[in-house]
Amino acid sequence: MRIPSNSELIDLWERGWAEHPVDRALSVLSVCTGEPRDALARLSIGARDRELIEVYERLFGPALDAFAQCPACNEPLEYVLSTRDLAASPPSSGPEALCLTTDDACLTLRLPDSLDLRAINSCTNPELAGRHLAERCIVEANVAGKPVPPNQIPQGLIEPISCALAAADPAAEMLIDLNCIACSHRWQVVLDIERFLWSKISATAKQLLREVHALASAYGWREPDILALSPARRQTYMEMAWAAL
Repeated sequence: MRIPSNSELIDLWERGWAEHPVDRALSVLSVCTGEPRDALARLSIGARDRELIEVYERLFGPALDAFAQCPACNEPLEYVLSTRDLAASPPSSGPEALCLTTDDACLTLRLPDSLDLRAINSCTNPELAGRHLAERCIVEANVAGKPVPPNQIPQGLIEPISCALAAADPAAEMLIDLNCIACSHRWQVVLDIERFLWSKISATAKQLLREVHALASAYGWREPDILALSPARRQTYMEMAWAAL
């Protein structure tokens, strides 16, 4: 895994600004790993998020600053997560097909990937989205001894399928336990690592562009030359430019 240059980071931000979060995650991973998007899109969600956590740590360090609001009393809560602790969560069961057997059904499943998330994005009904996702992850289904197309499986199989997929890829939904210091209410939030990572990338890109604007205005330098400066040298020139105002 590599750390993108300042110019690459700004290009990534510019491209990702208009992308859907699922596609944005693939753009970030493609730049930082050098892997083709098609291959990255086929990673399970848990495997993808582990890669995003590693990217976050490489770019911004092991501390992930987060904020929440207590659902019971609205007290704001700031907390810090460790990327190393997050990466230590149980891995997925791998790319192998999963077998799910119930009283009258036998199914072969695969783990959901980014293409599946993208496909159900437009579905606003959570129950319907869950069914569509389950259908996409069915490799083969036999009900009452007969082959059944994924879109014709009984509704009662959707929850067992969802539970089996979640158990096989626990990192796909990282739950964070929180405790309100004001009212002692306990609750859980889902960690959206893509959102945290993109927020930091966006803030960093905008700060770099502000520095380019300031130094180009002060010295007439070109953007590539400014971005090629080391952080320490760029900051020193910034201080001198502000002092001259």
